[in-house]
Amino acid sequence: MFFILIHIFWYSYFYGITPTPTSLKVQKSMVALLPKQLNGKVVELGSGWGNLTVALARSYPEKEIIAYEISPIPYYVSKFFFYLIGLKKIKTYRKDFFKCNFKDSGIIICYLYSNAMQKLKIKFEQELRAGTYVLSHTFAIPGWKPIQIYYAKDIYKTPIFLYCVQETLKYGI
Repeated sequence: MFFILIHIFWYSYFYGITPTPTSLKVQKSMVALLPKQLNGKVVELGSGWGNLTVALARSYPEKEIIAYEISPIPYYVSKFFFYLIGLKKIKTYRKDFFKCNFKDSGIIICYLYSNAMQKLKIKFEQELRAGTYVLSHTFAIPGWKPIQIYYAKDIYKTPIFLYCVQETLKYGI
């Protein structure tokens, strides 16, 4: 147990974020905001323990679900959990998602932190196609205008931001 706690602490310190699950109320709100039609993969950045990933897989049964988690303990726990409940279509990767390409994404879902969103803004502007959605809770993409902001019915009134990449954003027109 001590080893597990030290491992989680070290990765949290090194990457600047703890593996914090998305609450059930926020999950339900995020699922309600998911676009019905997508052109591309469903990608979750920082999938943690996998609870939101399961909701995404159930919301998009026909889509490939990609989940990235760098911290080994949550990664292996979620991978085992997906196996136990029979969700074989979820592909989990223990990778730094900043080193991955998102050009084939239809939607990217994340619950990260301010500095990560600032870095992702640049990456998204370089890689995402027009029509790609980004759904984030708690932390907005700096300088982007969401097409919808929803406040979850939890005690924090957690903000959920839905963006859609447009040609004007992508090319600065």
